[in-house]
Amino acid sequence: MPKNKKNIKEILSSTIPFLLMLGCGFIAGFLGTKNLDQNELAEISFLGSLFGFIFFISSVLVQTILHEAGHLVFGLMSGYEFVSFRVGSFTLIKENNKFFIKKFNLKGTAGQCLMMPKSDNCESCSYVLYNLGGILMNALVSILCFIIYSSVTTSIYLSEFLYGMIIFGVIAILTNGIPMKISGISNDGYNTFSILKNNTMKYCFYIQLKVHGLLSKGMRIKDMPIEWFEIDEKSDFSNPLICSIKCIEASYYHDRLEFDKAKSCYEFLINYSPNILKLFENEIKCELLFYEIIVTQNQNNINELYTKKLKSYIKATNCYISRARLMYAYHLIIEKDIKKANTFLDKFDKLKNTYPVKGEISGEVEVINFIKNKFLISDNINNSSL
Repeated sequence: MPKNKKNIKEILSSTIPFLLMLGCGFIAGFLGTKNLDQNELAEISFLGSLFGFIFFISSVLVQTILHEAGHLVFGLMSGYEFVSFRVGSFTLIKENNKFFIKKFNLKGTAGQCLMMPKSDNCESCSYVLYNLGGILMNALVSILCFIIYSSVTTSIYLSEFLYGMIIFGVIAILTNGIPMKISGISNDGYNTFSILKNNTMKYCFYIQLKVHGLLSKGMRIKDMPIEWFEIDEKSDFSNPLICSIKCIEASYYHDRLEFDKAKSCYEFLINYSPNILKLFENEIKCELLFYEIIVTQNQNNINELYTKKLKSYIKATNCYISRARLMYAYHLIIEKDIKKANTFLDKFDKLKNTYPVKGEISGEVEVINFIKNKFLISDNINNSSL
C-alpha cells in the first residue's frame, strides 16, 4: 500500500470515532433541550447543567463496561473460559479460583475482555458471538434505554443519562461493528471479518487467545509447543492476526533466552513496515532495541532505533513490564547510569505486583537476572536481587 494512502487511512480511522461522538453528542444535546419547555429551561441552573453533563458523560463508562460484559456473557455462552476483564487500567483476573485487581492499559483501547478457548481444536470454537458480543450488548441496552426514554416520564438528569446511553451505544456499535483499525487496534468487526475470511485468520485468532490464557495462568511461553507458532512465510504478515503469531514466536525464543532467533523473527516482520500496524511496529522496534543493547551494543543501530517517536511510545506504554526491562538494560549497559537503571529496576519490582500476566512476569524476571549476571557481576556492582 502506498505510504500516502496508508497515512490517509490511519487519519480516517482515528478521526471517524471522534466525529461520530461529536455529531451524536450534538444531536443528543439538541434533542434533550428540544423536549424541555421554556420554563424548564429557565429553571436549570449552572450546577444543574453540570450535573446533567456528568450524567450524560457517565454513560460512556457504563456502555464501555457493558460492551466488555457482552464479550464475557457471549464468550461464556460460546464455551470460552474467563481470563481477564479490564476497564481503563483496572483489570480483574482470576487466579486459583479467586479474583484479584491488577493494573494494565493497552494503548488505543478503553477496555478489554479476554477469554480462552477450552477446545484444543480451532475448528470447533465459536468465534462470531464472542467477537460481536460487545456490540450485541450495546445494542440491547440502547434499545431498552430508548424504550424507557420514549415511554416513561423521567427527571432531567435521568433523561440526560438515557440520552448518553442511546448515543454512546450507537457510537460503540458503529466504531466496533464497522471493520476498521482504531489507533492501530483491530476492532471487533475487523476481527470477525478476518476470521470468516479464511482458516489461517481463524487459527491465528485462536492461538492468540490460547497463548494469552495460558500465560495468564502462569505457564511460560517457552513451555508451549513451537509448532503452534509456525506460520507459512508466504502468508501476509501485514495482517494483524498473522503478524501477532510471528511476534509470539519471537517471544517464545526470547523466553528461552535465544535472543538471536527472536531478533531474526522481528527483523523478518520489520521488512513489512510501513504496512504492519503502528502498534506492532513500535513493539518490534522496542525489542530490536533491546537486542542491540544486550548483544551488540552497536551505538549506530541503537541511535537509529531509539528515535523521538519511539521514546514517546515507550513513555506511553510504561505500564508494560517489558518496558521496565528495556529501560533498565539501556541505562545500565549503554548509559552506564547505575542510579537511573535502578529506578527502572524498582519500577520492574512494582510492576511484578500489579501486572496481570503471570507467565510473562516469570519470563521477564529470568531476563532481568540474565542481564544482572552478564553485566553486573563482572563489574562488581551490588544490586538487590529480585
